[in-house]
Amino acid sequence: MLTRMQILFEEETKQDLAFLSEIKNQSISHLVRSYVVPKVKEEKKKAGNIKKMSGVETLLKMAESAERIAKKYKITGPKDVSTNIDYYLYGTPKIK
Repeated sequence: MLTRMQILFEEETKQDLAFLSEIKNQSISHLVRSYVVPKVKEEKKKAGNIKKMSGVETLLKMAESAERIAKKYKITGPKDVSTNIDYYLYGTPKIK
């Protein structure tokens, strides 16, 4: 079953579709579907091949990325985070 949708195109694209519609003797809707449907299926297939990661895997990947960035730009963090976690998170007085 077809569902009505509204799509905005640049004027030039609209004219190109009208031209193709005329020479191929097909409706603009049919042309758009014939161009869009295969691309959507291709992109959906690619998206389906992306491995779904658990929350832990996602966090580990983020940590690896952060480590690479830190090494690349020679960024270091504070050495006393475990002692002063409340200072860094909430702004409480720092423990020496």
